[in-house]
Amino acid sequence: MACFFSGCSWVRFESRLLPLCVFAALLAGCQKDDHPPFAAGCTSSSDCKPTVGISIGSGGTTTPITNPPDGGFSAGNLTGNVLELNDATFNRAVPFMQSATVSADGVNGIAVTASWDGTNPFMLSGVAIEPSNFVAVSPLAAQGDAMQTIQAVQTNVTDTADLFVIDSTVIDGILTAVAMTRGPAFGQVVLFLQNAGTGQPLSGMRATMTLSEAPAFASASGWVTPDDTTVTDASGLVMFGNVEPPTGGGTTQTVTVSRVATATVSAIGPISFPVKVVEGAATLATVGVRL
Repeated sequence: MACFFSGCSWVRFESRLLPLCVFAALLAGCQKDDHPPFAAGCTSSSDCKPTVGISIGSGGTTTPITNPPDGGFSAGNLTGNVLELNDATFNRAVPFMQSATVSADGVNGIAVTASWDGTNPFMLSGVAIEPSNFVAVSPLAAQGDAMQTIQAVQTNVTDTADLFVIDSTVIDGILTAVAMTRGPAFGQVVLFLQNAGTGQPLSGMRATMTLSEAPAFASASGWVTPDDTTVTDASGLVMFGNVEPPTGGGTTQTVTVSRVATATVSAIGPISFPVKVVEGAATLATVGVRL
């Protein structure tokens, strides 16, 4: 009743005022909507960051998880939805309501594919069980600014993962901030560095990728070109722009991360790990560092 009577002030109820009050209530937004709009997608950093796709140890070597902790884990399957990341924090997304092909490494080295129709969850089967399976979402032709996006997923511990496509204008904006432009013959790599135990972003991290023409670190003042002292801020976010695709039949390039010890934090690494790079595509991964 509080909603109904808002905007309808009187001392004594009079039946002749009822039509006027009903109209005012409708204008105030009190009408029930039996057909709510499509879900708006994730809106917070905890919802929108991709699930951990690369797991490394602080001692200088990669340490993949080998024993799935989830009793309901269905090995070899992967299902989820596709969302679009459309701002430079890579934290806010909207539903990707256009069609795409989803593909992943399959058993025996044969890729497996499924369709995303813009609404219903994709369903992949025969997926290779790997510490980092680089799953690709390829929007169909003439579908706007969404890039082919490759996301690292730990298919040895999960059978469910929402995937993302990145809006190309976001990548272009970051490159513009560091005085570069996107080269069509290169790949782009976006990494979240986080504490594997708490899920919190890791600040103070150095990250390098020697074959990147345009590395960029998120900072309080925007995206910046790193120098020898630049480290991740509270977001733990770094992008390597214009990365040379691998040659000679390879599929990955190497990223190295480290952290210098201080009075309050311990040293990390240096740790090197592979990231898939594809010409014209963006690669997205959350890297969980086990401290």
